[in-house]
Amino acid sequence: GLVVPVIRKADKMNFAEVEKEISSLAKKATDGTISIDEMAGGTFTISNGGVYGSLLSTPIINPPQ
Repeated sequence: GLVVPVIRKADKMNFAEVEKEISSLAKKATDGTISIDEMAGGTFTISNGGVYGSLLSTPIINPPQ
């Protein structure tokens, strides 16, 4: 299923710190070790269907966003 990790306090991070957090969360998501807490509480979701060659996609709203 869809796994949507949350980057906490991203507004306090520089670009390198955000990149490091994305990498860490992506590894956990791929390994299946990501926790529910690491996927809860996001304020908005960004997705990129273009990596799969799609031109259009349907947005998914993750409540309560």
